[in-house]
Amino acid sequence: MNLLKGSLYVFFQSYKKQNIIFWIILFSIVFLSFFLDSFFGKYISFAITISIPVYIFYSTMASKILNRTMPYFLKLGLSRIQYVLHIGLFFLTWSIAGAVIIACTHEIITFFSKLLDVKDIIIIHPILLFDTTQPFLLIVAFDFVLLLFCLISGLLLNVVFYRFGTIGGYSFIGALALIPIVMITFQWYTPLFEMLSKASFIAILSSFLLMILLLYTLITGALRNASAIPA
Repeated sequence: MNLLKGSLYVFFQSYKKQNIIFWIILFSIVFLSFFLDSFFGKYISFAITISIPVYIFYSTMASKILNRTMPYFLKLGLSRIQYVLHIGLFFLTWSIAGAVIIACTHEIITFFSKLLDVKDIIIIHPILLFDTTQPFLLIVAFDFVLLLFCLISGLLLNVVFYRFGTIGGYSFIGALALIPIVMITFQWYTPLFEMLSKASFIAILSSFLLMILLLYTLITGALRNASAIPA
């Protein structure tokens, strides 16, 4: 238990500075929007999205975590399987924290919008595809799953660069970039959009959770015999 607490503390400290800077910038943008609305609200409307910048930030941070922490933990005697388990628990904790912050931020924006009679600020969130009222618990659940997916996806990209070097990593990115091109060429996007439009909220979350499990299993296998030094 002490080993797990120590690992989570190291992970947290590795990203403490970046987290603080990111949230300060994001909240500053929100405050600036309120300030601008007080002067120009009669002429323009402001659209605020809290979740999407967080998705991007989490993906970016996860794509660097192996190089920052894995050699350190292996030197301390932690096995690769233990490392993958601890990083998974850290991602779960980080995703829950991010989801709660996003949902609370939405509530605060809504509260002050009503208090200050601000009607020109629109909150954009993917949950609008399923529920226009943006309930607190649904936002937390949706963001938790999407943030966890972003973290696991970023970690997978980091694993490819870590194991196969720069050439292997950029080749992997190039292969991913071909997917939308192929979908557009063969017009596979139409049935995909139709399927997503008909899918329920639970079905979407379940699909993401299944993908997270598959990616995490793939990552575990890839790191089982990984070197302590990046390729």
